[in-house]
This record gives sequence, C-alpha cells and structure tokens, in this order.
Amino acid sequence: MYLARTGAGLWRYRYVLRESYRLGDVYVFRDLADLGRDPSRFIVYSDETSFMIDEDFLQRLRHEGVQVPDTELEDLLFPFVDPYIQNRLQPFRHRNRYRNWAPVGSRLRERAMAETHVIDRRRLHFLRLGRTSAETIAKTPAMYAVLLDKSRDEIEQLIMQREQALPAREYQQYLFAVFDLHRHFKESYARSMPEALNREQLDTLFVDAVCRLARDQDFWQGFPQGDSLPAYLIRYLIMYFDAAPDGPVFRAGFTRPRSRRTFHSVVVTGGMSRQQAMAIFGLSSTQLAALRKNDLTRLYRRKAHELHPDKGGESEQFIRLTAAYNELLPSLP
Repeated sequence: MYLARTGAGLWRYRYVLRESYRLGDVYVFRDLADLGRDPSRFIVYSDETSFMIDEDFLQRLRHEGVQVPDTELEDLLFPFVDPYIQNRLQPFRHRNRYRNWAPVGSRLRERAMAETHVIDRRRLHFLRLGRTSAETIAKTPAMYAVLLDKSRDEIEQLIMQREQALPAREYQQYLFAVFDLHRHFKESYARSMPEALNREQLDTLFVDAVCRLARDQDFWQGFPQGDSLPAYLIRYLIMYFDAAPDGPVFRAGFTRPRSRRTFHSVVVTGGMSRQQAMAIFGLSSTQLAALRKNDLTRLYRRKAHELHPDKGGESEQFIRLTAAYNELLPSLP
C-alpha cells in the first residue's frame, strides 16, 4: 500500500491511497481511496503529543473492503501531521526497526538484479550515492530489493519522492546517468560535466532515450498506456530543459560545485529578541500577557501548518517561527 501524488502544480496535487497487486505475471495497481488535496483532514489529535486516523474514514475504508492496518496508514499520513507533533514523535518512531535487521540473502539479491529494470537501478543508485556506473550498480544488488513486488506506478511514486531531495544543480548529471548518455561521447569530462558537451547533440540523444523508454514494454508492464507520453516521463523533459544552460536552474547556479549528500540544518543566527518573536506571531505585549502555554502552542501549530515547506511555505519562515515559539514559551504560565 502506498500514497500516490497525482496532478501537477503546487496547489493542484491530489493524493490517492493505492495498492499494488499481482495480476498474472505482472504487478498492477488500483485506487483504494481519494484523499483529495489535503490528507491532513483525516488526522485526529487526541492530545498534544499523539494523533490517530479519523475513525469515520477507517470505517468507510472497511465498508469498501479495504483492510488497512492502522499503523501502516499512520506511517503514510505522518508527513501531513501537525509539525509540532511530528517533532515530538519523530525520535520514538520505528525505534525497534533496526533490532530486527538482517542482511539481504543471496536469493533476494539475485531477484533484485533479475527482476528490476536497469533504469530503476540507475536512478536509485544515483539518488543514494550521487553517481552511477555499470560496475558499481552490479556491486549493490541489495539496494534494489525495495523495488521488488511493486507495480510500475508504485515504483515511480517511490522514486519521485526520493528525487525531491535532489539538488537542482544535479538535474543534468542525474538524467545523464539514468539514460547512460555518456557512452555516446569520448570527452574525458562527459560524465562529470554534461553541460560542456555539444548541446544540440545532447538534446537529440536525450529526447531519443526518453522516447525509447516510453516504448519499452518491459519497463511499463502492467501500467495503463495511452497515445501520449506518460506523465512520469514528462517530468524528466521538464527537469532536463529547466537545467539547460539557458534555463532557470542553470542561471540560478547550476555550475556551483556539487555537494555530498549530507544534511545541514539551517540555523537562525544572531538569536531572536522577545520583540521580534512577538512580531512574528503578530502579538502585542498585552495579548502575550493573556496567553498560557497551551494558547501559544495552538497558535504555533496553526501558523506552522501554513508555513511548513510540505505545504508550500518557505523553510526560512518556518525556522524563524519555531525560533520565536522557543523564545516565548518559557515565559508563559
């Protein structure tokens, strides 16, 4: 079971609960429930540190014959939980997951290489390690076990989610590796600097590679195909031409050196005064004096829900809001 994001545009996405299932020799998918544009409406908060899935929604699923373990549905909807509660619960989620860890067996490794498509392996490898080659892909079969027993739709949703962490300046190198375009060039810098290659030749090779993948029946098995290019490939055309030397990604700094895939938290420097914190919440001194901790927490949750990056807000604003909350909370009864 997985949560699929459909549509396009920041405010036009819809979320659909889907599942993959085997039909003959292939895996296909079906819709279980349309969650609309805001899956958070199916989340109920019992107190300030916990949440549950709306019982009416669960009853509707059961009435339609959908048996969903509550914990699995909670995991799928966790990104839509109130950010304050997310921060409180994150350290305690899946605490026992690694206690039951076991290495991937030889049989599963064999399946991971035999039953997955090379395009999928290249994508996962690059998104995980920032590079890819035929030699290194062959040495990491356990990485591709996550692709097994899934429909093409579920695989695309999984990879789309991981692509969200891909820096825009790496778009061309990513697509260059995914479609193995370097094999057409003899230049020593072909793999590391695709933007320096002959643009017209590179454009033609890329479009041809996308069209070949669109016709690849092994890749699309079990996926409903129409006469037009699948939306899952259209996103790569957009990604590619946005990252062109005359495109917005390149102009914004595509040529900056690549960074390793490490996380660096953003720190609000210089501290924050009480007056600045009050201004962020839109509070006067009199209004603040009348608040209790619970009141400020509710106000923080409402504003955090509006500003959270997952909801289309700016990361910097969300971070400053949290800093303001931490500044004011200790002084309240």
